[in-house]
Amino acid sequence: MHKLAGLHDHLIENFNREAAAGMSEVVQLDISDAGNYYLIIDDGNCHLYEGEHNTPSVTISMDSDTVQDILAGKFSGMQAFLFGKVKAAGDQKLAAMVDSLFVEQPEQDK
Repeated sequence: MHKLAGLHDHLIENFNREAAAGMSEVVQLDISDAGNYYLIIDDGNCHLYEGEHNTPSVTISMDSDTVQDILAGKFSGMQAFLFGKVKAAGDQKLAAMVDSLFVEQPEQDK
């Protein structure tokens, strides 16, 4: 099984469109043991692509275990940064607000 199975679905399902309204940013994700991905956030929309973007707004680096821990809710991206598990280069303000762009949705009757 791919180390980041479910990353795309998790990010898209938990994307906070309201928080991203009016934004136009590229977030590069460099996963040391699982490849590179980038998010294009454009006025309330989000798309995840594999590879490297030429001009990201911010580059966030971590390993796949850290990604899985964040997705599982063991700690937030900001906590991972404070623990030294995540590094950010570029727009530090954007890096700090990435958590607010992906909010875990409560389970509801569907």
